[in-house]
Amino acid sequence: MQSILSSQLNFRDLGGIQTMNGRKIKPGLLFRSGDFFSLSPEDIGKLEDMNLAAIIDLRARREIVKRPDKPVGTVREIIHIDIHDAARDKAEKLLVEHDAEGLENVLTGDYVRMITEHQHDFRRFLDILATTDHLPLVYHCAAGKDRTGLSTVFLLSALGVEMQDIWDDYMATNKFAEPYINSVIHKVTKSGLNGEILRPLLEVRKEYLEAALTEIERKYSDLQRFVIEVLKADCEKLQKKYLAV
Repeated sequence: MQSILSSQLNFRDLGGIQTMNGRKIKPGLLFRSGDFFSLSPEDIGKLEDMNLAAIIDLRARREIVKRPDKPVGTVREIIHIDIHDAARDKAEKLLVEHDAEGLENVLTGDYVRMITEHQHDFRRFLDILATTDHLPLVYHCAAGKDRTGLSTVFLLSALGVEMQDIWDDYMATNKFAEPYINSVIHKVTKSGLNGEILRPLLEVRKEYLEAALTEIERKYSDLQRFVIEVLKADCEKLQKKYLAV
């Protein structure tokens, strides 16, 4: 698996993912990604050639200030949906304490927190996708794996994608980002620290998404009901807009 962009390895098109009724997401309309802070001029040119029209940035304000996206000339709309990166604060403390076990569990708890505290943000995300006229569109957080990952789970569910295919897209981040993950671990290890204990923070894990889905099932019966009744997804509008006939 390889990203469309060389300077943002976790940038990818949702186009081609098949739904339960045999339809497919139209290519070239919806993209998921990590941030655009390190975009190369060549990759900015690729995005402009694609006529990228809108960006939904799922990061907290402090992240945007620290790592602002590089501007893309064709973008007409930038929307910020502030989903707090609480895991970062916990992770920094655990890293200083060399708490490998704690680092393995920090994101599991954070997925449950996002389900509880950020329903209105995920609701807004799905509403924007249903109503925007600015396409193609990319949505991203920092690494494009957790906040972006959950957003994609909800979107794909609204579009009628099989659960196994939703899982496949979620786990694909580890393949797309593998060179970056290994380089970060190597750099930290080379500095004299145990870089390997960072791996759970850099990857997606089955138990992270399972924690979110378990919380959803415990409170709301199942994922589809949560997406429709709690996140208020207009599935008919989303499917009409993004699925090929």
